[in-house]
Order: sequence, then C-alpha cells, then structure tokens
Amino acid sequence: MKVLKIVLLGMCVAAAIPSAQAQKFGVRAGLTIANVSGDGFGSDVKPLTGVYAGVFKEITIVPELFFLEPEVQYSMQGFKTNDTNYSIGYINVPVLAKVYILKTLSLEAGPQVGFKINDNFPDSAGDDTKIETIDTAIAGGIGLNFPIGLSINARYAMGLSDIVKDVDGKNQVIQVGAAFKF
Repeated sequence: MKVLKIVLLGMCVAAAIPSAQAQKFGVRAGLTIANVSGDGFGSDVKPLTGVYAGVFKEITIVPELFFLEPEVQYSMQGFKTNDTNYSIGYINVPVLAKVYILKTLSLEAGPQVGFKINDNFPDSAGDDTKIETIDTAIAGGIGLNFPIGLSINARYAMGLSDIVKDVDGKNQVIQVGAAFKF
C-alpha cells in the first residue's frame, strides 16, 4: 500500500509540472524473462519467457540530465515447472527516475505496482491458492538511446510482495526490448 501511495504521489507531481517543460511520450515493447524467488514453489521452478508492451511519458526535471518517467504496461510474468507454465498477466505502473549519464546512456530506477488482470494457475492447486491482485516491486534498468528517438532497454524488477497468499514466492522479472519517443 505504501508503494501505491508513492506511485500516486509521483503521478500527481508529474501532473503539476508546467506543460512548458519538455515532455515526450513513447511506446515500448519486448521480452520478459520471469521467475519466482522463495521456497514456496519448490526447487524445480524455471524461467518463463513472455512479452511486455506499454506507453510512457518522459518529463524533464533537469534538462538533458534528470527525468521522471511514469508508464503503464502489460507484462506477462510467472514461472514454469517441468510440466506446467504458470503465467500471470499484470498491468504494471512503474514511476522511474531517469538519469542520462551520457547523451546516449541512461539509468533508471524506482517503484512499480502491478495489478493482476489474468492468470493460468490451475484450479487443481486447491481452493486455498489465491493469487494476490497487487504486486509491488523495485525496478531498475539501463538504456542505450539513439538521436532518432529509438532506444534499446534492459530492466530488472525485483518483487517485494508474495504472488500467492501465504506462500513464499516473489516475482523476479528481466525485460529486454526497445522504445520509441515522439
């Protein structure tokens, strides 16, 4: 809940920044390599490959150096075992601080809240299996930015909350993809 308040506060701050500041919208998409950490799902869990896609807004705080980047994205996360894929679809809302180290190299980090929109956990797991509807995480990444608005990005999101009620297991997601700013 604390992370949700931080995200909402970040969006309010972003809305309050004068529109005279440079703001760019963009789209991003790519692959996810997701897994779960913790002892709740056993030792035979393996990474699950999926996709992500979303939109973002880059808001200038300090020109050419420091930006605030809220975004909304669909992300397929989960894990697999020897015989089953367990996927969970989330609408993730990261609010990242972005710093350009060089004109072409950027680092980003910040909180992320995910809202579960679907899952394929089998009912045979028992009536006590309840996938949590909110997932909190800390995200960080790096980007290689080209002058034409295209960038190649890699990001890691470390889950802070268990994905299943009363089971030790948190999302761990690597995202690799591209983005384009308008």
